[in-house]
Amino acid sequence: MKKTIFGLIISLAFFSHSMNAQNNQKQPFKDQYLQQAEKNAEAEAKAQLALITHKYKLDPETYKTLYETYYNRRIELEKAMMSSEKSKKSQNNLTHVISKYDSISNYYLQALKNKSLIGDKVLRADDNSKFASAVRSREKLKLDKTQIENLIYQSKLMAEKKAENEYLDLKDYERKILPTILTDEQYTQLLIDLNKKTANAWAKGSWQKMKERGIDEGLDSTKVQSELFNYNLAKLVKKERFGKDVPKTSESMRKMNTTLPESLRRLQSDETRNTSKKSEETKTKFAW
Repeated sequence: MKKTIFGLIISLAFFSHSMNAQNNQKQPFKDQYLQQAEKNAEAEAKAQLALITHKYKLDPETYKTLYETYYNRRIELEKAMMSSEKSKKSQNNLTHVISKYDSISNYYLQALKNKSLIGDKVLRADDNSKFASAVRSREKLKLDKTQIENLIYQSKLMAEKKAENEYLDLKDYERKILPTILTDEQYTQLLIDLNKKTANAWAKGSWQKMKERGIDEGLDSTKVQSELFNYNLAKLVKKERFGKDVPKTSESMRKMNTTLPESLRRLQSDETRNTSKKSEETKTKFAW
């Protein structure tokens, strides 16, 4: 009996010692994990800030706020990974916390982006947007300071949007924004200047086809090419401005001649009747 009791005491003592040893092992592991978690959070926060400061200039307060946001976000994730609590409630709480930190960082990043776009007054040399074209023609279009600033801002914003979404319809974006910045006359004049070269090339091409087909007899080349140029230009400007919504017009657009010239009607008729002479589809045969 004494041996049995003595053995039990020895067993309990050994069990107690084992439990203390396990607890002592768990505690150092937890401490080590938390220390590593802090290092991970610090590394992530610095990495995020390195990317941001490469693009934007931060004041000390903004830097501190963003650093703490990224740091705390990572710490919360690390703690969740270490916790044995896997209930739906705990998961929802974690999602809420992470969303909160993401919301804070996104707010600051959007503010930095807007500040950068507004503060940058220099157009890129390779910016071929209509916003940039309008700024380069500011004297001819008689733009005021506010218009110029808005155009520069929109040119840079559109570049940002394009970087985020390569499928963005830039022409549609320009059609929506430009009328809010330019007057009707300014907008039409901008599109005229941008499409003159194409309209002239098409007019010369049509005249050359008339000569090749022998239907230029009795026609004045200067007058015909001028009529074709004006017609082509009106069609190009209207399509650039309104896209598929071609029935629309404006006060300044009504001054442009969109009536099909007789010379072009003759060319199109000849191309239809004499297909053997038709080398290629005329570039001025629009599908409006």
